[in-house]
Amino acid sequence: MRTQWATSFLLLTLSGLAAAEADSGCQAFYTRNDPRLFDFVDTRKSIDYSAFDGMTIGEIEPVVLPIFNENDPDESNRLYRLINTLHIDTRPFTISRQLTLESGKPLKAKLVAENERLLRENDYLADAMLVPRRACGDEVDLLAVVRDIWTLTPSTSFSRTGGENKSSVGISESNLLGTGQSLALGYFRNDDRSGYSVSYGHDQLFSNHTELDLTYSETSDGSVKEAGIARPFYSLNTPWSYGVYALQEDRIDDIDTAQERLNTFKTEIELYEVYGGWSRGLIDNVSQRWTVGITESSTVYTDLPDSAIDPPEDRQLRYPWMGWEYIEDRFWTTTNINQIGRQEDIRLGAYWSTRMGYASENWGSSEDAVLYSLQHQYTLSVGRHHIMQFYAGIDGRYNTNTDKAKSTFANFETRYFHFIDQKNRWYARLRLDAGRNIEQNEQLTSGGNDNLRGYPNDTQRGNQRWLLTVERRHFTDWHIFNLFRVGAVAYIDVGRTRDTETPQINNTTNLANVGFGLRFSSSKAGKDKVVHLDIAVPLRERYNIDSYQILATGKSAF
Repeated sequence: MRTQWATSFLLLTLSGLAAAEADSGCQAFYTRNDPRLFDFVDTRKSIDYSAFDGMTIGEIEPVVLPIFNENDPDESNRLYRLINTLHIDTRPFTISRQLTLESGKPLKAKLVAENERLLRENDYLADAMLVPRRACGDEVDLLAVVRDIWTLTPSTSFSRTGGENKSSVGISESNLLGTGQSLALGYFRNDDRSGYSVSYGHDQLFSNHTELDLTYSETSDGSVKEAGIARPFYSLNTPWSYGVYALQEDRIDDIDTAQERLNTFKTEIELYEVYGGWSRGLIDNVSQRWTVGITESSTVYTDLPDSAIDPPEDRQLRYPWMGWEYIEDRFWTTTNINQIGRQEDIRLGAYWSTRMGYASENWGSSEDAVLYSLQHQYTLSVGRHHIMQFYAGIDGRYNTNTDKAKSTFANFETRYFHFIDQKNRWYARLRLDAGRNIEQNEQLTSGGNDNLRGYPNDTQRGNQRWLLTVERRHFTDWHIFNLFRVGAVAYIDVGRTRDTETPQINNTTNLANVGFGLRFSSSKAGKDKVVHLDIAVPLRERYNIDSYQILATGKSAF
C-alpha cells in the first residue's frame, strides 16, 4: 500500500513539473532519470540538432550513468547492484572540464557532434552523448550523458600468436577516484623477455586539456623510462598546442626468421623533443595546424657474444623541424565496424600530415640529412552500405653528403567495408610496404597475429611486403550475462615479404592461410579491448611448421 502511495505521489509530482514547464513556455525533452538515456545508439539517432541551430546554449549538466542499469531486470541482481555500489563514479567536474561547448554561445550541430566524439575517446566511458534537456524561448539546456565502465582491473592474461607465448599479471585503474587519471602496475613474460612496468596518466593536468604521461619499465634485458607533457590540438578549433617528450630505452634486439635466430645485439635509445603549434581553427569545414619543434635522438648499438654480424652504425641526430596538418570536419557515427554494439566515429574526407627537418654535423649530428614524413588518408562513404579507406605515406631521411635515402619506408593501404545489414559485414584489406636502405632491426616481417595468421612470427623477413586479407564478419545479438558481446569471423590471408637488399638471400614465396575465430567485447569493462580467439591453417609452405596456429590475443578492434 505504501509503495502504491509513493508511486502515485511521484507521478503527481512529475505531472506538476511538466505542467509548470508548459506554463512557462518551455518544452521538455529529456530528464536526468529518463530510461532512454541508457540506449545511446537509438536515442542519439532520434535527435536532430539542426532544429536547435543558432539557439543560445543554457546550462550543460553532466549526467553519469552507472555501470549497470538497475531498472533493467537483466541487470538488477544483487551482484550487479553491489558492483555499482563499489564503483567510484566519474566526477561531474571530470566531464565538465572536457566540454568544448560553452553556455551563452550559439549552438551548432557540428560542435555538439565534435564534443560527443571527444568524450567517447575516454577509455573509462562506455559511451557519451549530448541531449537537449529543455528549450525555453531561444535558449536550450543540455545534458552531457556518459556511462561508466568498471575500470579497476586486476588482470591475468595468456596469449599465443605465431608460435610465441605471452603472459602477464597486473592491476590497472583508468579512472582513479573518478577523475580520469590512470595508474597501472604489471608484470609480463614472453619468449624473449620478462619484466615489470609502472605507468601514470592524467589528461586534464591543469583543467585545460594538458596531458601528462609517465612510464617506467624494467625488463630482463633492459629498461624503459618515458615522460611527456602536452596540450594537444584537442578540438578542430583549438588555437595552440605544445609538448615536451623524453625517452630512454635499452634492450636486446633479436633478429629472427622462420624460427631461426639470425642475429642479436644491444640497442640503447635516447630521444628528447619539444614543440609548439598554432591554428586558425575551423574555416570552411577545414582545420589546418602548424607545428615547429626541435628533436635530439641518439641510437647506440653494441655487439653481444651471440652476434652473428655487425650491428647497425650508431646514429646521432639533432634537428629543428616543421609540421603541417589538414583535417576535414566530416564524420560519420555508426556501429558494428571495429567495435560491437557501441557508437563509433568514422572520419570521412581527407586528412594530411607532414613533417620535415634538417640535421647537420655542425649541430652535433652524425650526418647531414633531411628528415621527412608525409601521411595521407582519405575515407569515402558510398551510400549507407560501403566505406573505402585509403592510406599512403612515406618517412625516412636523406643523407645530403652521399645523396642517398636511408631508413626510408613507403606504404599504401586500402580498406573496404560492405554493410550487408546491421549484423553482417564484408571486410577487405590490401597493404603494400617497401623499405630502402633499412637496417636489419627495421626489416618488415610476415607471420603472426597482425598478418598471415596461419604462420609463426617472422616467417619471412625483408624490405618489401604485401598482404591481402578478406573477412566475413558477423555481429551477434548475444550479450552474455549482459557483460560480453560476441562476434564471429571467417577469413583468408595471402601475402609475402621478400628481401631485395641483402646479397645471396634465399628467395621467399607467396603464403596463404584460412581461418575462423570468435570476438568478445565487454560492454561493462575494458572499452576498445576485443578478445580474439582464432584458429588458422596454412595453405602453402607447410613444411616444418605446425599444421595450424591457435591465436589468443587482445586488440583494440574487431
